[in-house]
Amino acid sequence: MQTGPAVRYRELRRLLQQIVVAGLPVTAAGCVEAVIDSDCIDTVDHTYHVETPADPPMQLKIDRCRVDVYTCNELCREAMARDGNTSQPSRCEVAFSGTDVAVGVSYEVWTSGAGCPVEGRRPPGLAEPQRLGASTAAGAWLARAAWLEAASIHAFVQLARELGEHGAPPALVRWALLAAEEEVRHTRAMSRLAARHGAFPPVPEVAPPPPRSLEAIAIENAAEGCVRETWGAVIAEWQARAALDPAVRAAFAVISRDEARHAALAWAVDRWARTKLDSLACARVDAARLAAARELASAADVASAVLGLPDERQARGLYARTLDSLWNGGRTCHA
Repeated sequence: MQTGPAVRYRELRRLLQQIVVAGLPVTAAGCVEAVIDSDCIDTVDHTYHVETPADPPMQLKIDRCRVDVYTCNELCREAMARDGNTSQPSRCEVAFSGTDVAVGVSYEVWTSGAGCPVEGRRPPGLAEPQRLGASTAAGAWLARAAWLEAASIHAFVQLARELGEHGAPPALVRWALLAAEEEVRHTRAMSRLAARHGAFPPVPEVAPPPPRSLEAIAIENAAEGCVRETWGAVIAEWQARAALDPAVRAAFAVISRDEARHAALAWAVDRWARTKLDSLACARVDAARLAAARELASAADVASAVLGLPDERQARGLYARTLDSLWNGGRTCHA
């Protein structure tokens, strides 16, 4: 068990790199353009009404805005913060009428549409964040990526515990715990990048599930690991080569390597679980893997070009090559 997974990881990493390189433009890295997917980002318009005289800190910002329009952003951010909204305003307009101050703002929120990025393994019981705001699409993407990386820490800790409970080889348990440690580093890296773009990820809320059967674990692993983790590794490999921002390229050069290792773990768990499951259970695991792959068929991971995400045509090419090589029972990872 000590040598097998390492060999399979190297094979998988090589295959993922081939999938990515086959779709890269002939131009140099950093020249891949992209658009913003409207299914991922919504613009919210809101008006806050503040009565004057207000409390001293708020009144100071109101008075400054009256005489200097360039300071009104401070008033907009203060009004949003008092409503519990940590987003950065993309529009700030203030109107004065008697004792009423109307503070109009616009900000972007992440909506988790079909064309939004897939990053890593989600734990069962993960609650969607109530608010994921940012002043830019790039910031929103990075904040959600950081949130998902943090959620993956829970997923791998739980996977390690459940593998131990079901008698999996100790090497698999250690591999899952190592993946959790790597997700801690990913969370820090994505959080730093998000902060550079004016966005701050929420803390994931996870309700631990009750004890589960090995089949239930294998089905989840097929979707979250063999599909989502593998797809995340593909996209990270692309970003490591195509992002305009050198800091993003550097971060994903590390993350792509680690995500490929996490994907290899998922396929190793899949191989081991099949030795314990009957043929009908294995068929249900296969069905779960293909269903998860089909969910990605309409997804085109896109955002601002600074992140180097593929456009719709490029994403479909990546998907088709991954589907053919792996999810339809490719020879490299699926024994």
